[in-house]
Amino acid sequence: MKALFDLIKDKKTPIIICVILAALGSLLLIVPFVLIFKIVDYYLQQGAHASPEPLLSWLGIAFLALVVRYLLIVSSFVFSHIAAFDLLYRIRVRLTMHIGRLPMGFWGKKNSGEMLKIVQDDVESVEGFVAHHFPDAASGFTLPMATLIYLFSLDWRMALMATIPLPVTLVLLCMMWHGILTGQNRQELTKKYHKAIERMHSTMLEFVHGMPVVKMFNLNVHSFKKLKESIRTYREIVIVWSKGAAPYRALVATFILGGGLFILPMGIYLLQTGKTDASTIILFILLGTGCFQGLLKAIMLVTRMEFITAGIKRINEVLAVSPLEEPRVPVEPKAFDVQMHHVGFKYDKQGPEILKDVQLSLPEGSFTALVGPSGAGKTTIVNLMARMWEVTNGLITIGGIPLQEMGTQGITECVGTVFQDVQMLTDTVRENIAMGNRRASLDEIKSAAKAAACHDFIMQLPKGYNTVIGEGGETHLSGGEKQRIALARVILKDTPIILLDEATAYADAENETLMQEAFSKLMKGKTVIVIAHRLSTIVGADQIVVVDQGKIYEKGTHDELLQLNGLYNSMWHAHTRAKAWHLAQKEVHA
Repeated sequence: MKALFDLIKDKKTPIIICVILAALGSLLLIVPFVLIFKIVDYYLQQGAHASPEPLLSWLGIAFLALVVRYLLIVSSFVFSHIAAFDLLYRIRVRLTMHIGRLPMGFWGKKNSGEMLKIVQDDVESVEGFVAHHFPDAASGFTLPMATLIYLFSLDWRMALMATIPLPVTLVLLCMMWHGILTGQNRQELTKKYHKAIERMHSTMLEFVHGMPVVKMFNLNVHSFKKLKESIRTYREIVIVWSKGAAPYRALVATFILGGGLFILPMGIYLLQTGKTDASTIILFILLGTGCFQGLLKAIMLVTRMEFITAGIKRINEVLAVSPLEEPRVPVEPKAFDVQMHHVGFKYDKQGPEILKDVQLSLPEGSFTALVGPSGAGKTTIVNLMARMWEVTNGLITIGGIPLQEMGTQGITECVGTVFQDVQMLTDTVRENIAMGNRRASLDEIKSAAKAAACHDFIMQLPKGYNTVIGEGGETHLSGGEKQRIALARVILKDTPIILLDEATAYADAENETLMQEAFSKLMKGKTVIVIAHRLSTIVGADQIVVVDQGKIYEKGTHDELLQLNGLYNSMWHAHTRAKAWHLAQKEVHA
């Protein structure tokens, strides 16, 4: 519960108001029962001589009590929902802002399904708890307690009998929680339930995102094994949960709603001995049955708390992850050379070393290419330069200033990136390019698009620069088109350092030539590092760095590396043979 109250402490005033209003509203429910008792008692005593005037006044009081109760409950509902939806907004904004500041290592441990469940389902559970469960709990506990106090003031013996369902209910809830008779461990089952939802979310997202492959190979939900199994697992856990909880819930409801049966024997005994009257017995049975119904709702809330607290725990776990440290006073570099000093890196403390004692110097205004086998560590080097991860050992500097002292904002102002896996926001083409510079005019955006060889295809879109693209957009772009828009972003951003991961990978021959020309203009006077897969595109680089197994294997110009007769030489000859084969194939088909 502490985790819950820590999360909602900012909205405690409206929540306290809604709880008080709900409690007062529940107390007024006793009034009609008491007045029924008075009416029955009055007519039993007065018989045929009873006057209708008291009846009318009592009915008026009962009606007034119900009207006031209605107003209190509505007010409680309004306050609880205002607090709940404001809390929903605040938690989601806080989560997304916090997630945006976390290192990439966080995403190596959390899959998209798990994060979707936390940001969507777990936050919704907090909203539901505040909007509905808080007022329900207030009325559910206040009404029975007030009823018992009133009943004890009338007759302690019958009141004592009315409390019999309470300890029985507590015993049943404890048995359910500890899995007595069913053999279920509820805490363990709760964990499995949340994991099952995570896995189902992940596989559904994977299925939707992989729809082109699904269609290509004529698959469906049933043949997509992972999705089918995740849905089946979720169903089985829910069935097990329901079977384990159903008998206990039924018994609890029976004891709570059947409380009048425990009162009746004592009432008859007291009536026979002349220690009470029939109207009092009727009042006890009415209150003992009717007013304890709210307790049933409150008790069911207790059984839901395990789900809610588990969700809150997961929200707090994300919020507890330390973001990248930011300097109090960021230092702005005066130069834009990049240095890696004895850099080592692991994705996980217990995992293998991805980079080992990397020393690399990128002079200001130079063009450096990274080459090497797949998985050698090239992309990791570039990611570390952009501080997407924190280095495990060593230091990376820009202009002699460590990245940690520059801060995230300082790095983004210095470094522009274009990677193979380009993400487009569901927004207009104009806004997607303007991510590079939010203050840019439309003319500046168009100029950047022309430099990136994407202006022509943009103008052919239904609404030109105002066409909505991205996953939920009206037009879907090819991989090459996305990369050219990403390149336009970097051109518009105009940073002194540029990191490229084979930005022409998806371009056709004609557009590759245009993009290479754009690169030539873009790279003038800038510090550029490129991850290259097509070696012919980096022959003119100032230095080529060969990376293998997380280490710098060779460094030098194209000609110098060929003379070393090492790994680069082998890669170059393999590249030229592949190129010659493609040319031969074209001649055969011609």
